Amino acid sequence: MIIKEDINMDKNKAIQNPENTCFNCLKETIVHKIKIPALGWGSQFDSFSTRIHLCDDCYKLTNSNWWKLKIIKGKDNLSGVWYEYEDEILNFVEQMPLPGQELFYNRYATGGFTIFHMEAQDWIDYQLGILPHEKYKEYVFTYFKKNKESD
Repeated sequence: MIIKEDINMDKNKAIQNPENTCFNCLKETIVHKIKIPALGWGSQFDSFSTRIHLCDDCYKLTNSNWWKLKIIKGKDNLSGVWYEYEDEILNFVEQMPLPGQELFYNRYATGGFTIFHMEAQDWIDYQLGILPHEKYKEYVFTYFKKNKESD
């Protein structure tokens, strides 16, 4: 849990140029652009796809086998499917700075739990617990209004 007094606002600013920014060290440089397609039931990527950008140094911090995204199928129809290293991938994402997590879970994410996308800085502020409740309610209201109109 992040305590508000420990918040360094400079390191919690949304990335302006995500195409050439490493999600882990936040440096603007040449990056490996890794797309993670959605999977089905049983996976933490169930109907959730995203991408991650890593510079050479940060890529070397991971196991290159992670990014092969080998799909494992359960022994029966009830076990589902998952990526061989999805726990390791998500643990790595969870240690990244919030601006990198925002790109992974918000801006580049589709499907799954991404019921609505937030403005990049709002997503970070929500994670820090400093997004005004009224602003959050606007996102929820807009989401439900859009879904009701599409019925």
